[in-house]
Amino acid sequence: MNIKKTIILALILLPIIEIFLFIEIGSIIGSFTTILIIFLTAIYGVFLLKHNTWKYVAEIQNKVIRGMKPDEEVLSGIINFICGLLLFIPGFLTDTLALILLLEPFRLFIIKKFITTKPFNNKSTRGGKTIIDVDHSKDD
Repeated sequence: MNIKKTIILALILLPIIEIFLFIEIGSIIGSFTTILIIFLTAIYGVFLLKHNTWKYVAEIQNKVIRGMKPDEEVLSGIINFICGLLLFIPGFLTDTLALILLLEPFRLFIIKKFITTKPFNNKSTRGGKTIIDVDHSKDD
């Protein structure tokens, strides 16, 4: 299935699932509690977006200053941003997904899936020969 069909399907199914969950959970815990939970998670989502963004920016800057690649910090910041957006969107499914992503073991699992551990190397080998890419300019 291509990405366009997946996005269209998600945009159709997500509101249907959220409405169903609002009705079912609202009938169990009450309408006031349901609305209160939705507002509180939206406020927490805004808090994550506003305050944790600067924390990750500072961590990325510190790693860059030390000459290290900030892969984990960048991905952690992206996941944190996605969690903030998911919490801001009203709904129990999106809130649950965001809270799962905020848990450290799940976030680290996702980060480890995306980070390659191979060191960067300017050399490449082809057929047993070492190829080094060099630019040369003649000085007059």
